[in-house]
Amino acid sequence: MSLVSAHNLTKTYRSGDIEVSAIKGVDFTIEPASFVAFVGPSGSGKSTLLNMIGCLDHPTSGTLKVLDTDIATLDRRAAAHFRGENIGFVFQDFNLIPVLTVFENVEYPLRMVQKWPAEKRRRQVMRLLEAVGKPKRPLFSKTVA
Repeated sequence: MSLVSAHNLTKTYRSGDIEVSAIKGVDFTIEPASFVAFVGPSGSGKSTLLNMIGCLDHPTSGTLKVLDTDIATLDRRAAAHFRGENIGFVFQDFNLIPVLTVFENVEYPLRMVQKWPAEKRRRQVMRLLEAVGKPKRPLFSKTVA
């Protein structure tokens, strides 16, 4: 099973009468344990492609499969569930919720999307934070300016 595969993938955006092809007939396969980088100039379709792989957008045509799931067949709710179970994002601009602690930011999708019980969330968040070397103590209290 490949992690991600695309066949004749296209994505077209429409703004009034103007049609913009962000991705045109792309084919690729990403195998497990691969290291892949999408490179190109601004406007070449990198973010569009990552948005589709991350189930944030659908292809206009062609096939895009992530873990053998055809992304185009997922409705909004199914895409959110699939994304929550299988995909992680590291955004260029952190996208953290500033009024939440580090712990709460990491916990948020487990609580709101996955609806995990509190103790399971706590264990998972601590495991993840320890894996990236975050200290335990400051995570549980907000700093008052």
